[in-house]
Amino acid sequence: MDLLEVPKQLPSSTHEVIVVLEEVHLAVDQIDTAPRSHEIISYHRIAQADEIRRRIQCASIVIAAQAFITAESLGEAPYLKCVVTPSSGTNHIDLDECRRRGIRVAKCLGPTSFAAAEHALSLYFAARRRTVLLHNELRIVDEHGENSWKRQHSLAFKMQMANQRPPCAIDAEVVGIIGHGHIGKRLEAFCKGLGMKVLIAERKNGGPARNTAEEMVERTAFDEVIRTATVLFLSCSSNGDTRNMIDAAEISAMRPEIVIINVSRGDVVNTAEVIKALREQRISGAAADVFDREPASTEEDSAFLAEDTKALNLTLSPHLGYFSSKTLVTMKAMVREQIKKFIEGDFRNFEV
Repeated sequence: MDLLEVPKQLPSSTHEVIVVLEEVHLAVDQIDTAPRSHEIISYHRIAQADEIRRRIQCASIVIAAQAFITAESLGEAPYLKCVVTPSSGTNHIDLDECRRRGIRVAKCLGPTSFAAAEHALSLYFAARRRTVLLHNELRIVDEHGENSWKRQHSLAFKMQMANQRPPCAIDAEVVGIIGHGHIGKRLEAFCKGLGMKVLIAERKNGGPARNTAEEMVERTAFDEVIRTATVLFLSCSSNGDTRNMIDAAEISAMRPEIVIINVSRGDVVNTAEVIKALREQRISGAAADVFDREPASTEEDSAFLAEDTKALNLTLSPHLGYFSSKTLVTMKAMVREQIKKFIEGDFRNFEV
């Protein structure tokens, strides 16, 4: 555990104390708070509510990438005036509690879009081509030093989809994208560039998703996307409308060729139902960079990580789809910009 650090000077109208709770995700320096002075206290990773509470009592600004900012973790926090997250989601921050306390909240839109979209595409290829399963088939040898390839001479049948057909070629794929923000737009460009047909889904409950004045996007009804897609990318935010958005009913309506790729949040998908469908050969594969509870390591954190799922066509990564040199540079710049806007009193694009 990182030892508690005490600021050299308490926050005031002329001095800011900036606490970085998770340097493991983002280290920030060279922050401009002029005309106020400031100091930065950085911790490697503070995650537990009591640990967070102890370390932010002297903070006026907190940078929280994934640490939960709630009534419990805030405690008194008498000096706290602003919370900044380098991510585009705020589901780890209790916005209502911050609003009640008069704490400003800012997020950073789009810093992960390039890397996350690339990662989602890599998960698609791995799921469609069953890369992990084939890798494991080669690595597992019997007492005679033979793997299943040597014993059976061909493992082509291992690549078959749930309908017992060979995997779809790229130009035969129908891509459904749920969540057409920064990541979804990048995925659309990638997939169209590869020659795939792309459908952008409307909201699940029938209302069309909002389009900006500058951009009118042709959208397809949610249910039609679910019924026709052979690849489903989930890149939406987590909220009351999207939790368990992909559940038993949606999975039952899907084509057997489908592979489901989730780079949004773990709770957008009912993972237990995905596992059930994979076992029953009703869908062809699934991949995820996100889990119900993170960090994830066992079935208690995600049904994907149950001991008996290893033979299924599952491709998993530990919420690192965002990670790239470009992402980190962009995140730092955006965090600095949001803090500068807070100092200047420009709250127009803040969440609270």
